[in-house]
Amino acid sequence: MTTPPTPPTDQPITNSSLYQRVDLERWWQPNRLLQTSAWLPVIGVPALLVYGFFSISLDSVPDKASQLAIVCGLLMLAIYGRPVDGVSLRRSGIVWLAVAAIIVALISWGCSWVTHPHWAESSFKVHRLTNWFAMIPVAVLLGGQLRNTYTLWAAALLGLLLSPWISGGGWQEWQQGISGSRVDFGLHNAQHTAMLFGTGALGLLAFAPGILRARPGCWVFRAIWALSLIICITALVLTQTRGGWIGMLFALVVIICAAIVTLRKRFQGQRRYIAAATIATCGTAALVGYLGFGEIVSHRLEAEQKTIALVQQGDLENLPFSSAGIRIRTWAESLQWIAQRPLVGWGGNGRSLIFDYSNNLPDEIKKNFGHLHNSYLDLTVNFGLLGLLLLGALVYWLVNRCLRYYRAGLVSGSNVVFCLSFTVFFGVINLFESYLFYDSGRFVMAVVGGGLLTQLWAAKRQQAATTGKP
Repeated sequence: MTTPPTPPTDQPITNSSLYQRVDLERWWQPNRLLQTSAWLPVIGVPALLVYGFFSISLDSVPDKASQLAIVCGLLMLAIYGRPVDGVSLRRSGIVWLAVAAIIVALISWGCSWVTHPHWAESSFKVHRLTNWFAMIPVAVLLGGQLRNTYTLWAAALLGLLLSPWISGGGWQEWQQGISGSRVDFGLHNAQHTAMLFGTGALGLLAFAPGILRARPGCWVFRAIWALSLIICITALVLTQTRGGWIGMLFALVVIICAAIVTLRKRFQGQRRYIAAATIATCGTAALVGYLGFGEIVSHRLEAEQKTIALVQQGDLENLPFSSAGIRIRTWAESLQWIAQRPLVGWGGNGRSLIFDYSNNLPDEIKKNFGHLHNSYLDLTVNFGLLGLLLLGALVYWLVNRCLRYYRAGLVSGSNVVFCLSFTVFFGVINLFESYLFYDSGRFVMAVVGGGLLTQLWAAKRQQAATTGKP
């Protein structure tokens, strides 16, 4: 019997190399979804983290990083996404929805050439719909690992918290906001800033049980969590974005209901104390918020009282050119255009046609605006009910599977709460701005959706390996 060769004395095996590998995996674990070649993750993962950290506050660098990450993720899916345990990522429902997005865009573009060729786009473009599915290559790169997901989300949150000093005016802009000025920290505009910081606040609240749990050094984590949450909520208020405030209120209802259900299960027979604690906590938070920002909020809400009164009277022609007035004028006009092409819309440039060729909108609006400040109207004008159905199918697919795998014990409650609260928040705020068609909205969908999707794929693989049924 031969003995195995001993390693050369000049290259001894020590625990240092093993430690380095373990230490690296402490932050980024190997892909459990695909058996892929090493070079694609080596390129794609750093690009994804750069995109997550800098996309909020910079332009060119994260744009190139996102393209590189998406290409790597798609190559990994195309080459190595073969069935494992009867589960094929390439045949996942969300991949078929991405294919459907291409078909919907093609149908709308083709019909525009038939019905109004003089206004149709000269070439076929799919990015307006397929950009929503950037979560697919992101999920592939995350590899079904919770730690990888949390690392990406932490990088995105850190980039957001630092954005006032990277792209904004730093302390000076914070002081201006507290003094009553509307701030945006250089993140496109205040509405997009509200959306980003609102998403950050929801993530911090949804994962609070895990972040705040008792462990060595827990007070450090608790202090960081509290400071981060204060920054996110304060920034949301200072943006003076009413749509963001409304979306956050609805999302908080989801979080509070989830907290009550959880506490009732954990503390049976103490429902009165739970109800009292919940009411006291919400009341204290509302009081602190009112004392700190009541004047800013009340001033912003009172600004549109005249507009609301005119709408109640049905007098749309005399609406002022205020934030709400402009929205209502363009929404009313868009409904007339939608009625003419309800199924397939006017093509990818449909919303632009309204501002270019409408006879009912004042020139002041037509010159200064190019979108409807409502993702659902923009989507329906461009791609008709087919586009709206595609969006609904995407949301249903993600939420339905989150709930399904949560009930099976394969997805954590915090992830489900984040999924539901973000869906409500994002759904409401898209009533007042076209986030689905801006880089900020696509970024949030890619990062949040990709993190959830990778866990759903991992849960499906785990369920198939356990039960033998894909």
